[in-house]
Amino acid sequence: MEWYDFNVYGYVAVMVSANIFSNENSVSGLLATFATFGVGFAARPIGAFVFGIVADRRGRKLVMLLSMLLMALASLIMGVTPNFSVIGVWAPVLFVFARLLQGFSAGGEFGSSAVFLTEWATPRRRGLFGSFQQVSAMGGLFFGVAVATVLTALLGSDTMMAGGWRIPFLLGALLAIVVYYLRRRLDETPIYQELAERSAQKKAAEAAAPVRQPISVARGFIVSMGVAALMAAGPFIALSYMPTFTQQVAGVDATQALAATLISVALLLVLVPLSGHLSDKWGRRPFLFAASIGWLVLAVPLFLLITNGQGFLWVLVAQLLFQIPTACLQGTGTAVVSEMFATGRRATYVSLSTAIGNAIFGGFAPYVAALLVSTTGIAISPAFYIMFIALLALVAAFLMPERANQSLQ
Repeated sequence: MEWYDFNVYGYVAVMVSANIFSNENSVSGLLATFATFGVGFAARPIGAFVFGIVADRRGRKLVMLLSMLLMALASLIMGVTPNFSVIGVWAPVLFVFARLLQGFSAGGEFGSSAVFLTEWATPRRRGLFGSFQQVSAMGGLFFGVAVATVLTALLGSDTMMAGGWRIPFLLGALLAIVVYYLRRRLDETPIYQELAERSAQKKAAEAAAPVRQPISVARGFIVSMGVAALMAAGPFIALSYMPTFTQQVAGVDATQALAATLISVALLLVLVPLSGHLSDKWGRRPFLFAASIGWLVLAVPLFLLITNGQGFLWVLVAQLLFQIPTACLQGTGTAVVSEMFATGRRATYVSLSTAIGNAIFGGFAPYVAALLVSTTGIAISPAFYIMFIALLALVAAFLMPERANQSLQ
């Protein structure tokens, strides 16, 4: 539900642009909307730093409760903010504030949930357990696309533009509260409980001593940031930005664009845990290499397929093929970043490194994609941005030590 709240913004971006931002110029309004989408990622390193420390000192569960409440509040603000025509510049100001809250929340959510899942897993199932973080993230995307698709089909484009776009935000705020109560029933991870039960004197001595890392912190940060950058940029362009892109260049309407994304996310929900399971058997590095090389090879041809195919079938085929390299990375990425750091400071390092990677390269991916198209006039220009991020992930793959099936420290 937290990732639904965070990502549903992308699926009603055109409607938000027309109502919340000044619509005198449709291109500038859309760019402002995607820039606000990216602002959420700019706040993630701050949330990651604060919540990461809390998760290491007070437990993973507490952070997952706090992050859900903040996300619900942000969605509520988005759902009730009056239009630009009513309150003027305060409308985008409130949206930016809400997006900052979402980013702060997500910065804590990623690290704490990644560590929570992988610390519960046995060494030989850490890839599978970790993959369910991305299953939940893709599930949030799926639910977001489904809600936007159903509402658009039932209410029609005019009604959605007039105010129906608020419903997904209000629904997210309501259901996030339900998830908060469900999370209260969780138990803390055994490995963290064991750490917490040590004497205060021993913990203080360990905190002052050098951290016994499986690899150096700097190397772990580079690997984690590279993985996180592609984990964010690839899906956000191939999924969050794609409904807007295909409506603009591929001759499909809003319902068809959302339906193609919905089907492709459904495929991803199957492939991601399969990827995580296989990485427990074959190792993480082959899947990180496959994801990076796959994006490098497929990005341009698939964008050409969308722009030249001009129809729903070609859009669907391209988006389904996009999910193959995406699944290779999403299924293994959570385990990879968790395995880079030791238990005592794992939540802090995982949260901060992935938040920085997301903020720099992932969060503004839809904005960069829209900006590239509008400034260059080349419809497939977002493919080159994905290829650039894939090169960074390829460097991370070379630097990453293989730690599948090894015990967490």
